[in-house]
Amino acid sequence: MTICRWIQPAAISVSILLSSCATSHQQPERYLSLYAAVPESYSQFVICNQVSCDETTSVHLTENDWQSVQRVFQPPATDSESERTQIAQAIARLEQLVGDQAGTFDDQPRNRGSFRGTRQLDCVAEATNTTIYLILMKEKGLLHWHSVGYPKHRGLVSLQFPHNTAVLIEKDSNRLFAVDSYFHANGEPPEIVPLASWVDGYDPGT
Repeated sequence: MTICRWIQPAAISVSILLSSCATSHQQPERYLSLYAAVPESYSQFVICNQVSCDETTSVHLTENDWQSVQRVFQPPATDSESERTQIAQAIARLEQLVGDQAGTFDDQPRNRGSFRGTRQLDCVAEATNTTIYLILMKEKGLLHWHSVGYPKHRGLVSLQFPHNTAVLIEKDSNRLFAVDSYFHANGEPPEIVPLASWVDGYDPGT
């Protein structure tokens, strides 16, 4: 069962925004602006380092860091499914690169680290950070089969526990895919599944 706790009043309003009122046509930067987290450069950008994105930190990536991300996309994917595998691996690499700087290196799956006295990311923070990484990949020219969608929410209508995810759009078909880092620890590839399945309650642990 997925329980993304730590839903603060501000996050509740975001959840409403992420429900059926939000569409794939909205720019993901609009969502990031709610947390002052729109990336302005590849080398220096802000990510969430606490639940509900209550805190952010500026992180720095060198050219060598980015080369390690770019290598994940070599050779270039020949189809969208292969590219999604590369994207998951690249997100894991980016989490590893920023973990020490942001203090999120020990982020645990789901909310399991919430009571350990260490920094823990919930689904709001994970959806925000993952969207940032996807935008940076797009701007780096690493995404050929996908564009970046507006993050989505589930739970308000279906009476599930509130939960949020980053989103990819498959260019050829316009199919939406959830990119959900919440289920795994820092530095592990996220789940990338059809958004319809995710909205229906997808959970890799069940």
